[in-house]
Amino acid sequence: MRPSQSSPRRSSLFPPHQSLLRHPAMRLPGSDEAFALFDDARVRGAAPARLYRDPVAIVEARSMQEVQPALDRIADAREAGLHVAGYLSYEAGLALEERLAPAARRRQDGAPLLWFGVFEGVRLIDPAAVPGLLPDPASCAAGPLRPLIDEAAYRVAFAAVQDMIRAGDIYQVNLTFPCDLPFTGDPMALYAAARGRAAAGYGGIMRTGGPDGGRGGGRTLLSFSPELFFTLVRGQLTARPMKGTARREGDPQADAAAARLLASDAKQRAENLMIVDLLRNDLSRVSCAGSVTVPDLFHVESFPTVHQLVSTVRARILPGLSAVDVLRTLFPCGSITGAPKVRAMEIIDAVEPAARGVYTGTMGWIDPEGNAAFNVAIRTICVEEGAASGRIGLGSGVVADSRVDDEWAECLAKGRFLAGL
Repeated sequence: MRPSQSSPRRSSLFPPHQSLLRHPAMRLPGSDEAFALFDDARVRGAAPARLYRDPVAIVEARSMQEVQPALDRIADAREAGLHVAGYLSYEAGLALEERLAPAARRRQDGAPLLWFGVFEGVRLIDPAAVPGLLPDPASCAAGPLRPLIDEAAYRVAFAAVQDMIRAGDIYQVNLTFPCDLPFTGDPMALYAAARGRAAAGYGGIMRTGGPDGGRGGGRTLLSFSPELFFTLVRGQLTARPMKGTARREGDPQADAAAARLLASDAKQRAENLMIVDLLRNDLSRVSCAGSVTVPDLFHVESFPTVHQLVSTVRARILPGLSAVDVLRTLFPCGSITGAPKVRAMEIIDAVEPAARGVYTGTMGWIDPEGNAAFNVAIRTICVEEGAASGRIGLGSGVVADSRVDDEWAECLAKGRFLAGL
């Protein structure tokens, strides 16, 4: 499948160099334009936002057979000195592993599996200036969040997963379910309303435009992801798997106690360590021998509605490999599959009734120098053109000693940042 093309042009907004825009006298592109904004909304230490607009080409895959060739074209664009920014849906990962071919055949529904814009430049924006780019958050109303399965159906899937764990078939499965979020108004106003509530480090907005990736139609992605899949900076790979959750408490002392309990909880630490080991193994496949390290293990990061247990894995990429090679090898991130990864993905296909879509996929960018950053697309809403609701998934890692009531409550807690919008 060939990428759709528009006539090459260099927008005055995108000089070849990168500059930091502190007081933008503009807003984001209109509702019919394709663009990508990567946004760090953390209160402290936020990185500049990255805005990509006016794509000179679109690379898209709508079938499993198109995924690998599309990744080739993304690599070619980067090598030609262009920027690429876009997303892979979770199901695109089924095309990257031969053993998952049966699941791949079942999960083909015609929705985009991969979408990347090709851009001549990027504009860096001061984090403090991002709210000024967005519509008035008061112009949008949303909620309540509606799970698309009931608790009884979740219990059946949970029991099936635990049966396989007890049989020794698997160690951990990330079990998820979709939800609808009704809303009125501009999706970007919805993003503005929820941005501060999530305080996500790896979020942003992506709009694909019409059927050719240009103007009109398409879908809008609103990501409030707190989880980094990987960065590649001057040859150094960094992954930050997130596994382990505790709900925030209103009382400061109780909240601090919840964070301490999360940091020391044997179940949560074991769950996190399984995924750290999975990521270490995955990174070793694209890294120099002996370079994989774990400089930070079981660190508690606090967000407005939840505490999360996060670890850091680093490595040096093998000479000659690129961010696209890392995507081919590591995607999807093990924190949202389970361990072992391929078997976990087979079980997910068996017990989850609906395709995940962009949820638990990845959104990210690659620059002409080969540097890259990709999130894990959790807490990410997909809004189809003209829809009166968005789709978001919720999930948690199920292990041998998981309790169904706790896991159901953990999933719902992860959607609390959308409550009362």
